[in-house]
Amino acid sequence: MKLLCFPYAGGSAVKFLSWKKYLDGIEVIALDPPGRGRRMEEPLSETIEEMVDDLKKQVLNTVGTEEEYAIYAHSMGTVLVYELLHSLLNAGFQMPVHVFLSGKNPPNYLLKEKTHRLEDDKLIKKIINMGGMDPNFFEDPIRRKVYLPIFRSDFRILETYRYEKKQQQLPIDVTFLFAPLDIMLCFNRVKRWADYITGTFKINYFFGGHFFFFGQEEKVAEVIKEVLLNDDEEIPY
Repeated sequence: MKLLCFPYAGGSAVKFLSWKKYLDGIEVIALDPPGRGRRMEEPLSETIEEMVDDLKKQVLNTVGTEEEYAIYAHSMGTVLVYELLHSLLNAGFQMPVHVFLSGKNPPNYLLKEKTHRLEDDKLIKKIINMGGMDPNFFEDPIRRKVYLPIFRSDFRILETYRYEKKQQQLPIDVTFLFAPLDIMLCFNRVKRWADYITGTFKINYFFGGHFFFFGQEEKVAEVIKEVLLNDDEEIPY
């Protein structure tokens, strides 16, 4: 079983490769758009459509015809996966056996902020307040030069994204990993992800904020294993 992981804003799906040691029997694969992770030398995508087209090619090159696979996507990654799966569905490609989502309300709840227009110092403060990053990360001028444009570009793409209702719901099962302290989420909105699919929708709860999975990798892995491998071991909380 392959688990395809997709990035959050400003980040790389390579971060999820550390889960491998907790996911015996599951091949963890990081799929990144250009300009991040192992593709840092490539120019960043300008639109969400460019990102999705690139990721679609990667999925088709990674997953064989009729091969089973699953997906994990966090925050920005959930929007990418939503659009990607509709593109794959329209192309007649098989859907994942399960999709794990976290960190983002459904795609019709558009971001009203214009974070991407903030001055550098204010943008950095916003990023640090989201958590999941060393508060001193951007004090290094090289890191600031390399990574801040990625965050700004991702925020711009998300904040200018315009949701268009699809003709059909996605025929997938979804588990949402919900952290009550994530200030970017609204629980009543999270539950509306069920409206976008025809399969089952389940919520698993985790302590923490937007980047709850840092430090709880094993607990996240247990949820994934329980679903994908029918693992009956008790999930630690």
